[in-house]
Amino acid sequence: MGLLTDLLLLPVTGPTRGLIFILEQIREQADAELFDQDAIEEELLALSLRHELGEITEAEFAAQEDDLLQRLNSIRAAVDVPASLEDEEYEGEEEDI
Repeated sequence: MGLLTDLLLLPVTGPTRGLIFILEQIREQADAELFDQDAIEEELLALSLRHELGEITEAEFAAQEDDLLQRLNSIRAAVDVPASLEDEEYEGEEEDI
């Protein structure tokens, strides 16, 4: 029944599945860009250079730097939490042995 149903409903479900696939790809790409530590560090370096060259004011530099540092810290915190959970799970397994 599954194969026959899939074939009969393909004109309806095909575009839906394709749209879901595209949306998942967009989400993965957005997550990769939002949580890319290297890109944020490069932005910090570029911001510092622009400030040293006098292209932006001290207030603009401080505001943008604060925003970038908050993003970087939140990414690092999100990355560190799963690692610490894995360590706790591993330690718990050692105690059982």
